[in-house]
Amino acid sequence: MFSGFFSQVTLDLVLQSNTVVFHGNEDSASSKLLFGKVILKVLERTKISSLKVISMGKTEFSFIERSKPMYSTADMNRDIHSSGKLQVLNKTEILLDGKKNKIYLDTGTYEYSFIITLPGDLPESVYSTHGSTEYSLKAVLETSSYLSCPSKQIPIYLGRIPYSGPPTFMPADGPNEIQKEFAKKLSVKLNTPSKYYAENQTIDLVADISLINPNIKILSIGARMNENIIIKSFANPGIKKDIVKLITSAKKEFKTNSKSKFLDSSEFSLELCLPQSYKDMQHDIENKTFSVSHQIHFDITIEIEGTSQNLVVSLPVLVVPNEYFSEMLSLPKYSPKIQFEKDELITPPEYSEL
Repeated sequence: MFSGFFSQVTLDLVLQSNTVVFHGNEDSASSKLLFGKVILKVLERTKISSLKVISMGKTEFSFIERSKPMYSTADMNRDIHSSGKLQVLNKTEILLDGKKNKIYLDTGTYEYSFIITLPGDLPESVYSTHGSTEYSLKAVLETSSYLSCPSKQIPIYLGRIPYSGPPTFMPADGPNEIQKEFAKKLSVKLNTPSKYYAENQTIDLVADISLINPNIKILSIGARMNENIIIKSFANPGIKKDIVKLITSAKKEFKTNSKSKFLDSSEFSLELCLPQSYKDMQHDIENKTFSVSHQIHFDITIEIEGTSQNLVVSLPVLVVPNEYFSEMLSLPKYSPKIQFEKDELITPPEYSEL
């Protein structure tokens, strides 16, 4: 709760949830509603000028990238500084308007509910070292007093569960697999139980390794999950900044002698624990400014003829909001057309996201 010093009124802002998740791409997602209320605690009779709730959002970035000048034959690069700021949301809801009609509040506690409509084409929240898209909600009370206006601001998070096709169809989930063979050395098959993961989950990675050359010694295996962020300039999408961030990793080392227990089995597992906070790991995103993707890189360090080598197999995974599991997976799964007797076709109503 926040109020100005010696204010006659204190103000609190409460949201049903500070997270909003759209279902669908920017060009197809429906609007979402954000529910909340402003609580005023009046200490003495006060004249109210206005009570308003402001929803705000901005996208901004700043980075330096090396680039070769166009139409130049010189073999030299130059630094290009690219920055930008864009207001993506600025909406005001008036809860009390004392400028048209005088409003006085007597001593007591008052609650004013509100509903904010957020368009489905808003870009998702992103946090990175060189750019971000951030949203917040602010309640402001203006009184006739000369003291500072009581206000409170809360950050809100906008996520998205992208998919193509009719909104009643879910993207298929299931085991995520990839297989790769390193000529005359070994082959690796990677597997995770799901293609989709969210913060505070654990990825169970299983690797099936088959040795082609029996003289190879496996020194260690490891897995690391990287987050790849691409930031594109507003003015010129060709000017980009690539950011690679290590999210989590795991490693196992083995004995180097030929009797290692490692050779008694071909299947091994590693656990990758994902961060608890969405600010520590972004969701997969693709919009005009930001592109975010994730890959698991499986590393095998081997020794062959006295020389060590590192082999890498990469497996893409999708990081989605937690609401993917609580909202999307609970929706009814039915065909857009149902066949009844006498060849009568009935189309069921679309699922409403509001």
